[in-house]
Amino acid sequence: MFVLTIDQQDSRTSDDAVPGVLAVLEPIDTVIPFARTIGDEVQGVLDDPAAVVEAVRRIAVASGWHIGLGVGDVEQPLPTATTEARGQAFYAARQAVESAKSAPAHLVVRNDSESAERESTERTLAEAALRLLVTTLGELRTHSRGYVDHRLDHPDATQAEIAALFGVSQQAVSRVLAPGTAEIVAGAQNLAAHHLGQLDRSMRADRPSQAEGGAHVD
Repeated sequence: MFVLTIDQQDSRTSDDAVPGVLAVLEPIDTVIPFARTIGDEVQGVLDDPAAVVEAVRRIAVASGWHIGLGVGDVEQPLPTATTEARGQAFYAARQAVESAKSAPAHLVVRNDSESAERESTERTLAEAALRLLVTTLGELRTHSRGYVDHRLDHPDATQAEIAALFGVSQQAVSRVLAPGTAEIVAGAQNLAAHHLGQLDRSMRADRPSQAEGGAHVD
């Protein structure tokens, strides 16, 4: 199971960005929906690596977030809100989001500290791919991130259609898409989803399917 916890950067000097990020995350398939937990923090629970990676991309497009991803057990039965949930994945996500405040791309992936070498390798590779995704989008301006995001959500959209949607010239869109930025982000997504899936499967094989306990992290 995957627990994604994000914390707004520079929240003391910035407007509340939680409503906006919740809006962009709303379409993501979750086990427990994304919601504000406390202050400027948002958390959700997912069971699909592809959905996790799409959520990270949407967060990166919004920008301005510390991103912590915890992988591990979640106690059953699942509640309707993350604030009522418990398990190793929540503890790992809490550690991850705190570490993300001083990490490359402000993103960290954590799993059980007692994980096997294979699981550690998969975690490291997933984290690297997600950091590539976030860094690539972070190097773009706000509108440029939007062009890439729209192209990934609508692969058949032409540059002219994207330009019309954003009210800019086709040349402006071409300057962003022509170097292959969308392809780099898509490749990073695919790599991250693959390694997260491998990590999740390996952890499930090594552990009981029913979580035996864990920390409850608000």
